[in-house]
Amino acid sequence: MQVWVQPCPRCRQQSAQPVKYTWWGGALGPKLFNHVRCDYCGEQYNGKTGGSNNTAIAIYFGVSAVVGLILGVVIFATGVFRF
Repeated sequence: MQVWVQPCPRCRQQSAQPVKYTWWGGALGPKLFNHVRCDYCGEQYNGKTGGSNNTAIAIYFGVSAVVGLILGVVIFATGVFRF
């Protein structure tokens, strides 16, 4: 599915496809950050702004890790799963 996006920051082409799944965000992350892949050079970037998603990815990954850690501690502390 072709979508309108900002030009690729690497090759300046304006043809890109939405990324459906990534290791860092699963299926939700790319949708949150308008993550697209250039059809010509393969660069992945924010299709709405034309910039990098690296900062947003780092924050998303960090917050997810902290939430997972807190959830794990709470589950362990309450004894929901007893081994």
